[in-house]
Amino acid sequence: MKNSSQSVAFFIGIDVSKLTLDVTVINSQKKTRKYKQIENSTSGLNAMDTWLKNQALFNYANALFCFEHTGMYTRVLLGYLLSKNARVWMESSLQIKKSLGLNRGKNDKIDAHRIAEYAYRFSDKAKLVINNSDEIFILKDFLSARARLKKSLQQIAVTIKELKKVDLEQGKEIEMLNLHALRGMKKSIEQIEAKIQQIIESHKRLKEVYQLTTSIPGVGFILATKLLVYTKVFTSFDNVRQLACYCGVAPFEYRSGTSVKGRTGVSKFANMDLKATLHLAAISAIQHNAELKQYYERKVEEGKSKMAVINAVRNKLLARIVAVVNRNTPYVQLTHN
Repeated sequence: MKNSSQSVAFFIGIDVSKLTLDVTVINSQKKTRKYKQIENSTSGLNAMDTWLKNQALFNYANALFCFEHTGMYTRVLLGYLLSKNARVWMESSLQIKKSLGLNRGKNDKIDAHRIAEYAYRFSDKAKLVINNSDEIFILKDFLSARARLKKSLQQIAVTIKELKKVDLEQGKEIEMLNLHALRGMKKSIEQIEAKIQQIIESHKRLKEVYQLTTSIPGVGFILATKLLVYTKVFTSFDNVRQLACYCGVAPFEYRSGTSVKGRTGVSKFANMDLKATLHLAAISAIQHNAELKQYYERKVEEGKSKMAVINAVRNKLLARIVAVVNRNTPYVQLTHN
């Protein structure tokens, strides 16, 4: 939290669940800790507001609120706090867990204490929420709905295909019985994708960044949209290395002293949804982009493993994406297919 950590006196950790919010307040000046459980609703948040204001010297300007990413259950809380001009830090649960060392025991109250302690100890590393566009939430909802439909569609298709192998007639009958459902899901996916396009087209900055990213060969509709959502329109990461780490494609050395000499590889701590989509984009780029195809073939001929080269292509795509967004100019392809 640049240039503002000195003014924070109250560090507030919130454990978010479907029905309740467990709130712990650490007063760094008086060295006190207070706890309260409230409903995860607007009325509950109003009760929290009253409780906080009854604490001596509290105001939203000298407080830092910290909670984990828990999807839709944080939406009301986040909107409420931002309406109060509060400083909000949303952090991954894994980051909080690993930063606090070995812990024993777990319940909602303990988790709220740990989140507040994390905010207190690491406030200098806080990344405040600065882009809370409603369009981002809406796009994320549509992407989630699309993913569920795609998964269901694949499950039914695979089941029918496997059944046909052992009983062709029964497989065909099941396929006919599922035909309307399959067509309906495909139609729903098309409608969702049309809504996503409509939202992007109606929002000036979303449209600009979308057009910049899709100007890069290999970057398609879904990857560009997921990047808009997960990076909050490229405001969540300072550089391409951070984004590559988030996507799980940044290589790291595994070496210590003379006895530990592991192979360089990527970390498993990543957004696996975005990583999978980026992987498909890299495969497409290798097939359809002359420059990257030549790069891939050259590196494989030099003895590099295919997965290592594909990972390098994934990093190249991310580097190009970040470059065009930062420059605010479309990608120019120097090598033509």
